[in-house]
Amino acid sequence: MDFLELFSFLMGLIYWKKFSKTPIIWFILFLGYNFINEMVSAFVYVTKLVDMNFVFYNIRYFICFTVYYGLYYKFLKNTTYKRATILLGAIWGIIYLSFIFNSDFLSEKPILAAVAGDFFLIVIILFYLVETINNTDLSKIQDSILTFISVGLLVSSVIQLPVVIMTYVGWAKITDASNSFNTFFSIVRNASFWAYCAMYVIFAYGFYRAKRPQFVKNIKLE
Repeated sequence: MDFLELFSFLMGLIYWKKFSKTPIIWFILFLGYNFINEMVSAFVYVTKLVDMNFVFYNIRYFICFTVYYGLYYKFLKNTTYKRATILLGAIWGIIYLSFIFNSDFLSEKPILAAVAGDFFLIVIILFYLVETINNTDLSKIQDSILTFISVGLLVSSVIQLPVVIMTYVGWAKITDASNSFNTFFSIVRNASFWAYCAMYVIFAYGFYRAKRPQFVKNIKLE
């Protein structure tokens, strides 16, 4: 999966000029950050420089959902959807801040923020897909890079959401249960791994296949 993660980032760099001066560059940069973050967190943990590497992922959650929510906000045109995206982002921000102030940021994971973040992201993606289907010629829907990003994120989020819940909330109970539960959990985790792999392949193909956003002149990078 790490190779595919790097591959999708490199594809973004290759087609950087196509998406320059659009919000997509922030998504490409996030892919690069995400890969480096994975490598560094794995290195410090394997070499025992730290006992836990949760801090790397806790910081990533903030960057991740900020980029995702901001990206869709920039592309959405429907005022109601845009306002709903702001509201969901604000609610997630409150949940994340609550974790920071009430938990150990270095040794605990923001379970509620992770679950809420993925759920809100699915809702926001559906906003975009509904808007796109209603306002775009379906024969040209594959020209949008955000269509590929949306499909990739949906594939991973829909499968990853139950994995996060099962891993950090119910796994202790599952391990004490019957072998059938353990087998089911293993299947779900394996599905999560392959969903991530599929997501990065979709991203990479999207950078190649999609066209430059036609409404780029109406987008201002702030």
